[in-house]
Parts: sequence; structure tokens; C-alpha cells
Amino acid sequence: MELFSHVSREDSMSEPGVPQRFLELAAAAVAPQQLSDEGLLARFGAPEEVGLAAGQVWRACWEETSVLVLILALATREVHAVPVTIDPPGEDEACLVVDGARTAFGVKATVWAGLAGPVPMRVLDRVVDSWGLDLVAWAAEMAAGGSPSVPVGARQGSVPESIFDASADVRAVLEDDLEVLQSVPGLPAAEGSAKVVPLAELLKGRVPDLLALGTALGLSQPEVMKILRGSAPMALGQVEAVADVTGLPVEAVAATVRPLPVALVAAAEHPRWRQAWKHRAKRLGVSEENARLTGGYGAFALAARETGGAEPDWESRLRQFLRGEDLAGPGT
Repeated sequence: MELFSHVSREDSMSEPGVPQRFLELAAAAVAPQQLSDEGLLARFGAPEEVGLAAGQVWRACWEETSVLVLILALATREVHAVPVTIDPPGEDEACLVVDGARTAFGVKATVWAGLAGPVPMRVLDRVVDSWGLDLVAWAAEMAAGGSPSVPVGARQGSVPESIFDASADVRAVLEDDLEVLQSVPGLPAAEGSAKVVPLAELLKGRVPDLLALGTALGLSQPEVMKILRGSAPMALGQVEAVADVTGLPVEAVAATVRPLPVALVAAAEHPRWRQAWKHRAKRLGVSEENARLTGGYGAFALAARETGGAEPDWESRLRQFLRGEDLAGPGT
């Protein structure tokens, strides 16, 4: 039941603001059981074991923003996807309205092919359904400007009657939500062989105010020194705080962060690690972004202490780092 409450926005079905029509749809459909935690576990396995594939419908979310997306194709750190809505109703001529019998939702679902685009893997939270490849092919062709044949058990959306049609509002909300999800900060990935200059070197000849930096970052002096030497990462908000205190441009401060290997970044941002980062964030009392950032650098530090020139098994390093934290106890 919990996941069914997320099929359009990040609302809880117990909240008074949820439309009555949506409650009636959920009560009448067989979908709630299929979309419960138990139902999803039976269909797809544990979240950390689920792979990504075209045709899957995922809940993509970050903080208060949540959208269902249908995966059309995979890339290294993102998926090409289209948003899917259940309620409130809305459609346009680039939509495909799919009958409830073809989905786990049990009610009609609308695929907004006109809003196809990249969605970062780091915001994918839980797979909730898997659809036929004919639906994927229709959405992909329509998104590319084609005129595909409508699959069985679906119909093409109709043109809104006017610019004041409720469908325009639904589309506008989706556009805003997708923009939020696309802007969620990712891990810094190494590209090329550009040299990273530590923050301390940028400040050469100037004595940094360690107390002010510590206050701005909420860190102890030893932790601030690690950032100055370039041995500890900075989140986006910390980069801006350091720029404010030091007077350096944000871009210059951001360039002092040593990037991580692309393969490690791809592994750490895969949705199979999403629950682990959420758990770590809750345990440490930090944001999910910070939990993933410091966890990624923690795994990188483990590999750096090893010998040999082969590419490390980053999945194993991430697992080893998190296991070590659990064994060390809370607050590590």
C-alpha cells in the first residue's frame, strides 16, 4: 500500500490533501497488494538486487519530489525515460494512455512521451512495475518525433481543448519535477587527466581562518585541514560555504575536489545502493547527498591502500567500506 501512494506525487494516502478520486481508485484496484513492500519483494527481489532494464517503471524521488518514470534505454549514469502519471488525469497528443489490465496499478496510466529525457540513476528509488516492450517502443518512437502504431490495450492521448485544460497543469508540474530530479548533484567523476590543485595551494600566501571555515562547514579543525589538503571531499553546499569564507570563486573551490574514478561513481550512484545511502544518512544525521559523497570517497580510500594496477571491484569496495562502518558502531 505504501508505494501505491507515490504513483503521482510524494503524498501519503492517509493525508487529507489526497484527492478522493485517487483513494477510490486505489480501493477499487488490485494494485495495492502488488505494489506493497511484500508484493514488490516477491516480484522483483530486494532493492539492492534489482537490475535496470528497459520497460521497468521506477519511482524516481529526491526529498519532496517524486515521479514515476518508464525506462526506455540505459546509459552509464542515467536512464532515458518518460514520466508516467495515474492521477490527476491529464494527457496530450504525445501521450499513451495504457489500460489498467496491462499494468500493476489496475487503473489507466498515462505515458508522457513528449517529456522524454535523461533521469539520473542516483534518484531512482524503487522499481514498481515492468511493462511490455511494445509500450517502450511506442514511447521511444513518439519521443523521437515518429508516428508509431498504438499498442493493444492502449490509446493515444488527445489534444487538450485549450491552454486552460487541466492537462496543461499536469504537464507543467511534471516538467518542474523532472528538472528538480535532473539537477540533483552527483559524485565528482574524473574526466581526462586534469590536475587537481588542493585548496591549501589556492590559498598560498594567505592564512585561512580555520575557525571561520569550521563554523561555516560545521566541522572540527582536523576535518577542515583534510579539506584544505584535498584529502576529504566537499558537498555542493560546503563548496559554496568555503567560497564565501575565503573569497575564492565557487568554480575555483569546486575544482579543488579530487574526482573519483568513473567506474566507482557509476557503481555508487546505481539504485541498488540507494537504500544503503539512505540508511547511512539517517545513522549519521546527514543528507543523503553527503552520505553518498563521503561513502564514495571512503571506498576510494580503501582501494588506494591496495597494491596492483588492476581496476578495483568497486561494488566490493563499497560493500567493504559500509560493512566496516557497521562493525565500528554508530557515529563512525
